[in-house]
Amino acid sequence: MKNRIALALVVALVLPLALFAEGTKEKPINPEVLQVQLIPSRDAAYLDAQRMPLQQMLEAQLKRKVNVTVATDYNALIEGMASKQIHVGLLATTAYVMAADEGAAEAILKSTRYDVDDNGKLLKDKPLVAGYKAQLVAGVDSGIKSVKDLKGKKIAIASFTSTSGFVWPANLLADNGLDPEKDVTWMNVGGHDNAITAVYNGQADAAFTFKDARTLFEKEAFYPDLMKKVVLIANTSEIPNDTISVIPALDPKLKEAVRMAFINMMKDPNGLAIMRKIYNHEGYAPAKDSDYDLVRTYLKRQKQWKF
Repeated sequence: MKNRIALALVVALVLPLALFAEGTKEKPINPEVLQVQLIPSRDAAYLDAQRMPLQQMLEAQLKRKVNVTVATDYNALIEGMASKQIHVGLLATTAYVMAADEGAAEAILKSTRYDVDDNGKLLKDKPLVAGYKAQLVAGVDSGIKSVKDLKGKKIAIASFTSTSGFVWPANLLADNGLDPEKDVTWMNVGGHDNAITAVYNGQADAAFTFKDARTLFEKEAFYPDLMKKVVLIANTSEIPNDTISVIPALDPKLKEAVRMAFINMMKDPNGLAIMRKIYNHEGYAPAKDSDYDLVRTYLKRQKQWKF
């Protein structure tokens, strides 16, 4: 009799708690309009011109309405995903880590690209790679021959949350005995292409960008001598590629549909052309969060610097 009473008390206590937990469990988000946002790693006006073709391609793949926008900056996209106003983010490496560690992003794919040699030539005869390097470039007459020569110089970067523009470079400076906070002047110019032109125009002594951002200007008549005036000084170690990420609360079936939509886009010549224009993506590979642990190590290290 006592055992039955005890069991009844346990059930009376546990059942309401279980029902409460079930009732407060967040329902999967399945929006009428899927909000997709691009990170502004290139000039925002250029990306804005490319977003409609991507939107139309995704709508065709997903059979639902999609709205593609360009974030005002890296942090804005992270905040948009954290508030669930943005459902899919094309997140650069560090931005992904910051969003994931806030519980705001889940990587479903990482990009693959052709590797590039020190002259900016795409290695199209080699397999696609899921990592890339940052590069230090400088004005040909700047006197900069190595990382140590950056002391006292102005360095153009895409963003303070850019992996190739700042996170890897700041750690590279520290590895070479420079104080990233005090020994150089960082210029946030809002895009890797803008960082290159800042060096070309003499506004900055040097720049850190993804390798090789100079090729963004290959077809532009305004910069015929860019490769001669903006020269490669050094490469960093390899960085894991950027991601296609979704908010964790997104409906699991929709997550899978988004993943397959991007994979299938790259099989379509038009889709491939769109993603080449936006981020030089050539394909996609599976992504797991642990691929980005070294980024976390570098971010932890740089907490001592105030930017």
